[in-house]
Amino acid sequence: MTNGQPQFTYDSACLEALVKYLSRERLAAYFVMAKKIPERAIRLYERNTELSEALYGVVQGLEITLRNAVHNTLSATHGEEWYEKISLLESEGVALAEAKKNIEDRIEQVTPGRIVAELNFGFWVRLFSGEYHRTLWGPSFSKIIPLKLDRRAVYDRLKDIKTLRNRIAHHNRIIGQSKTVAVLYKETLETIGWFSLSMRLWVEQTNCVEERLSKKFPPAPRPAPAQPAAVILSHVQGPSSFDAEASVRAGDGTRLETQPIEEDRSG
Repeated sequence: MTNGQPQFTYDSACLEALVKYLSRERLAAYFVMAKKIPERAIRLYERNTELSEALYGVVQGLEITLRNAVHNTLSATHGEEWYEKISLLESEGVALAEAKKNIEDRIEQVTPGRIVAELNFGFWVRLFSGEYHRTLWGPSFSKIIPLKLDRRAVYDRLKDIKTLRNRIAHHNRIIGQSKTVAVLYKETLETIGWFSLSMRLWVEQTNCVEERLSKKFPPAPRPAPAQPAAVILSHVQGPSSFDAEASVRAGDGTRLETQPIEEDRSG
């Protein structure tokens, strides 16, 4: 919250509306973490949004570093239009064709720079998969990373960050997962450093993730007498609301509770 911004009042009517419009499926895991206290569940949802916002710029730094590292390396060997000269699998070929079409649909000239920017993160991650071990990793990509890292280790890390990116992009939950936000942040910075230490330092010193992680979480409020929590919870709990075991943690890694929860299906 910025200075001068009005403070939101978490009264029973507002909480009921928030539960209704955020959806019970989306909030189910937050209610588990909040021990079924509505205001605390909403505040956890807000914390998830704050941390997602902060992490997005860090993931962006990794994505741009990765694609330009690959582009620069392959351009040095095959020229700027390397994607026309190397053997791509069907999935990458389709992604390349879609990228070109998107550029043409905007009535723009198809250039190597625009194609690199248009190709999605998944395209660049898949280039580190086993299918490209002989054609790309051995002759080219092993030279991008100064450290002696196994291709599979690089690929697995990139897949994990891709999952994080997609959860952020689709407004899904990143707190209470198997890895804490602090660990995800550390791993993303480390991965950027695999390609460029300068980029890592730049991203590390210009983001607000640690500031958000250190933010004190509001204490659990007392239940409002005007509207019992059970009434609001009726919007969250259903006959199959909590049907999968999960261990949930707060954004800072503190274990909150182990309860049956349902994965977010609302997208």
